[in-house]
Amino acid sequence: MLMRYPGDKVRETEEDREVSQLKQWIAALMMSIAKEEEIAAELELKARIFHFGEYKGDQEDKLLESLTRKVLDVYRHCVGSQQESSLGTVKMLAAIERQLDELLENLERVPQARLEQAEKAKEKERRLRLREEQLKLQKQLQEERLQRAQARAQAEVKRKRGRRLVCRSRPPALKSKEESAPELAVKGTWEQLFFFT
Repeated sequence: MLMRYPGDKVRETEEDREVSQLKQWIAALMMSIAKEEEIAAELELKARIFHFGEYKGDQEDKLLESLTRKVLDVYRHCVGSQQESSLGTVKMLAAIERQLDELLENLERVPQARLEQAEKAKEKERRLRLREEQLKLQKQLQEERLQRAQARAQAEVKRKRGRRLVCRSRPPALKSKEESAPELAVKGTWEQLFFFT
């Protein structure tokens, strides 16, 4: 027979919270595993293609399709134009290269002091963002501690029944009579010497 105590409700909520957190971790790990498997498949495909005489047409098509998707992502982020559907992969790469050349030329024209100032601003922004994330994490941990403390405070107090366990006291040490025996022997020898000599 399963006995339930009033404090079990608190344990159940803590366990539920831990279970949900573990499920979230599992989902995140599954997503990262899928991503890593995709990367591993692409690398395996590249290795087979570059190995002499072992590539096949469908594998080459998969590789080209994967490269096209990646080029499209880079094109969207760098150029940001809506013409990507009409452009081919080579033209998208050419547009990305042109954009990169323009940016590098503009970078060379910018004074060194301004570059250093921009780098300092970016570094400051990064540190500020990192600090905010740390504060957010600390606040979240503090809230969790507060919730646990409130749960402990609201939990029903378990009263102990019966006698309290106490350590036994030690009995008083008895003086052994062996210690007084040598004293008697010395006293007896003195008496013999005094009375009989």
